[in-house]
Amino acid sequence: MGLAKLLKATVILPRIETQEAVSKLASLEYFHPIQNTSEYSHQFMDDLLLKGQKLYQDIDEVIRALGIPLETGVMLTMFKGAPKEKTNYSIEDIRGFIDDLEGKSSKILEEPKSLILMQNNVTKELEEYNTIAATLKAAADLNLNISSINNLKIFFAEIFIVDTKDVDEIKRSLSDLVIYTNKLNDEKTSIAIIGSKDDSERIIKVLRSFNVHPIQIPPHLPQNPSLAYKQCQEKIKELEATQKENSKKIEELKKSSIVSQILSLHEAAKLAKDVLETTRKPAGTKNFALIQGYIPNETEKKFKNLTKDYVTVLEDAEKDEKEEEKEALPTLLSNKKYIRTFEVITQTQGFPGYGETDPTPIIAFVWPLFYGIMFGDLGHGILLFGLGMLLRIRGNGSIRTWGTLLATSGAAAAIAGLGTGEVFGFHLKEIAILAPIIAPLDGIVGILNVSELSFDQVIKILKVSVAIGIVHILMAQFLRLRKDIQDGNKLFVLTHDIPTIVQFLAVVALILAAIGSGYDIIGMFGITGKVHTEPVPWLTFVFGKWVTVDLVAKAAPPIIIATVGVMIYGAKKEEEEAAKHGHDEGGGIMGIVIEVILVRIIEVLSNVISYTRIGIMLLVHAALLVTVNQSYMHGGGIAVLIGGNIGIMLIEGLIVYIQTIRLHLYEWFPKWYAGEGVEFKKLVPKMLYSNIVWKDK
Repeated sequence: MGLAKLLKATVILPRIETQEAVSKLASLEYFHPIQNTSEYSHQFMDDLLLKGQKLYQDIDEVIRALGIPLETGVMLTMFKGAPKEKTNYSIEDIRGFIDDLEGKSSKILEEPKSLILMQNNVTKELEEYNTIAATLKAAADLNLNISSINNLKIFFAEIFIVDTKDVDEIKRSLSDLVIYTNKLNDEKTSIAIIGSKDDSERIIKVLRSFNVHPIQIPPHLPQNPSLAYKQCQEKIKELEATQKENSKKIEELKKSSIVSQILSLHEAAKLAKDVLETTRKPAGTKNFALIQGYIPNETEKKFKNLTKDYVTVLEDAEKDEKEEEKEALPTLLSNKKYIRTFEVITQTQGFPGYGETDPTPIIAFVWPLFYGIMFGDLGHGILLFGLGMLLRIRGNGSIRTWGTLLATSGAAAAIAGLGTGEVFGFHLKEIAILAPIIAPLDGIVGILNVSELSFDQVIKILKVSVAIGIVHILMAQFLRLRKDIQDGNKLFVLTHDIPTIVQFLAVVALILAAIGSGYDIIGMFGITGKVHTEPVPWLTFVFGKWVTVDLVAKAAPPIIIATVGVMIYGAKKEEEEAAKHGHDEGGGIMGIVIEVILVRIIEVLSNVISYTRIGIMLLVHAALLVTVNQSYMHGGGIAVLIGGNIGIMLIEGLIVYIQTIRLHLYEWFPKWYAGEGVEFKKLVPKMLYSNIVWKDK
């Protein structure tokens, strides 16, 4: 769980054997190649890559032409399901793999290619006839053969279709020539202009100024505009029918099992192409190649077995890399199946760097807690769980991952719904049919009741929210402390991390003391002369009765002042160190004081207050359901009840997701997590439509 330990692997071999070595490394699967290319390549590898690229492009064009999505969308997944069939490929080497794909693609793509070619030809022909028909439309009422006019040897004669409003202007421009006009309709008029051969250029130039050209009918059509237009219309109807029939065949094809086969071919061809593009020109000399990359520790034995015919070197990636190169080390997440689902949340902030703590296991616990409380309703949680499981079972790829996340969030909301005692906004204990079921859970159901929304209930919910926030923030601060200890940053550990934790605990203690004093914030410090001996929530329970509001109010302020002093001293030292290395000196002592006293303390308070959104969202969720249920009970009908619940689930579900991710991105991650790692790129990624089996030689 967390990050996998890596080894840096180096393989030295004759360049002519590169293809065989690459095939073996691909069968290892977990091999992250280092991009150390050279000017040398082998003609065989170049030809193989060209072959792979052409194959991939050929299949990709079919995918695009058919409009097949590479990954099924949410709606299609819900109602039809994603393709589940997988094609098995038994591979000995990359060359054989590409040859096998070529053979399979020629058979599988024969029918789709034929349909696509036929449809493209029909579409092209249809466009041509539509263009001709649009040109002849204005002259459709002109019933004469224009070929005889074009064959005149002594005279020049042409027929034009012009705007009726331009006829007089054209006559004036060519007043010395013979012009015959025939009004076709209110907008268009045909004009026949007759002149000598010497007048041809002038006639064309004048008509071109009106954006008019002579009527030209393709030779395969009758040279009579009226007959040609009629024939075009008939041909267009015929082509449209053919196009519709082809579209129907293509849609039927897209519903058949061939889609899974095409997607598998596309996926496999991309794999072969990517592997060859990555490893085509390895570093080394003209005759010897040097292939380098990273492998997980647990694959060391398999790697040595696969590369026993070559010279290999394995090094500890963490110890042997220079500090400035360490950031380039890839990160391979090795989380268990459930925890792996939440890697998508981690990746919103970036991959953890090599050696950095992976936040995913923590998120796998905290995310359902946050989402569940904010969306706490047994009925809504069960429906959300069902939707998530539907996407998980029927989907693949990222849809399957998000389905699992949705199902987890729904399950958490259902459990929280038991705590709030709510099912679709109704009180669980008031539903007689559910009484036998919830009887064993009597101590749990309604423990965080939101049914009445009284002041005490609201305060209780907000207290729980703040308590969760305190733990979450403390977790981030201790992770930052651990990170700086690992990095050997003693100054930051002693003057920032530890004082920040102590200061945060002191501020939290004051907040709890204020609650214990009945919110007598001024009086608890003894200003009014009253001594508050009340217990402090949580602190008195944990440490004993000797912890009172008065004690905390007296002890916390000096601790806060002391931590401020230490932090100011540390920040000043950091500025001095930065100045020695030529960096910006910062805002000086005044800037440091303002940042430490105002910015950081206010930030602590705002961070804690920000977590009240957990309780607030729960209260909003409950209030909306109360409104819908009251409308239903006052004659709104079943449509109001169902529609209201669906609307709340859609809107509130999205808002709760945004608030949950916000608490991670703005309140938690920035305190300790860099997220500047490089993802471990496997030579053979996870396949959706293919199973790759490598033969043992």
